[in-house]
Amino acid sequence: MITDFNENLRVLRKQKGNTQEELARFLNISVQSVSKWECGDGHPDITLLPLIASYYSVTIDTLFGVSEIEKQRRIREISDTYYKIRAEKQSDGVLLKEKGLDNGIELIRNALKEFPNDYWLMQLLASDLWWKSKGCEGAEKLKLLEEAEILCDRIMQSCTETMYRNCAESILCMIYNDSGRYEKALKIASQSCDICDTVGWRLANILKGEELIKAIRKNIKELTKYLYLSVLQLKDNNGTFDFTKDNEFQIKLDVIIKALRE
Repeated sequence: MITDFNENLRVLRKQKGNTQEELARFLNISVQSVSKWECGDGHPDITLLPLIASYYSVTIDTLFGVSEIEKQRRIREISDTYYKIRAEKQSDGVLLKEKGLDNGIELIRNALKEFPNDYWLMQLLASDLWWKSKGCEGAEKLKLLEEAEILCDRIMQSCTETMYRNCAESILCMIYNDSGRYEKALKIASQSCDICDTVGWRLANILKGEELIKAIRKNIKELTKYLYLSVLQLKDNNGTFDFTKDNEFQIKLDVIIKALRE
């Protein structure tokens, strides 16, 4: 973890011209705590970081002396490690969710200590916590869902990027459903955008040439994945869908397969 917090805090406090007592009063903590931070004897609780950053009008990353370039390098490093842990796939190409799940959760939890305000890390951890909860019962399950919900709520409260907000909403929908809050889950699901009203679909209506082809192929793959998962859900719920008896669907499927092969 970046360890320049104590020096950065001291510099920011002096630049603002305030005392340790004033900062402690603002945070509703003891002066001794602030003094220990500046001496390098510890760090504040993660919940206090946004308040400290706001008080000095800086980002949390600035508090820890992390430049944007260094941050992105570390995030890529963490991402590469994470996907190596979780990269085993089944023969049908679907990510094996149980593979390395606990190690992945531990890695991202530690990464959030280093980058407590990174929304990508938040939604990634929330998603994995939800997946882990699927194999748990009782208090253990509720504890995992609660941790995931807190992360999603943080994203919804402070993040303005649509991609992360959509991810958080999707995870919250599943959390509410799995914790017995069916009406809240239904409300979020009902407010979700249409599958064709997405970034990829919009881009496909704007781009041209090779960029358009790339966007369309990506959309086809995403829609195919969605179709595949929907069929699995049918099977899981004892539903059936005989593709060979639906001529209209079979014609459309043949067109998709042909386009992907070209």
